[in-house]
Amino acid sequence: MGKMIVLIATLAIIYYIGREVLGAFRHLTDEELLDYWAGRTKAEDRKAQRRFSEHLGSCEKCRDRLDEIRRDNSGPGADAPMIERRY
Repeated sequence: MGKMIVLIATLAIIYYIGREVLGAFRHLTDEELLDYWAGRTKAEDRKAQRRFSEHLGSCEKCRDRLDEIRRDNSGPGADAPMIERRY
């Protein structure tokens, strides 16, 4: 019985870590990028905010798309030069 509990706990940990790692590699949708930039993600889901920030730190494609969203939508930082990224 003890081995079964350890096995279940181990599988749960592996699942959780795997989900976080794979989620960091997934490109963000335009809606997710807009919510991130507008601050809605931070207010609603701290884990998603962290995951999006980590992804933007390593994905130039998503950073470029976020810059386009910043250019097209008004909001905090819309007038700032694109080099002053918030992420």
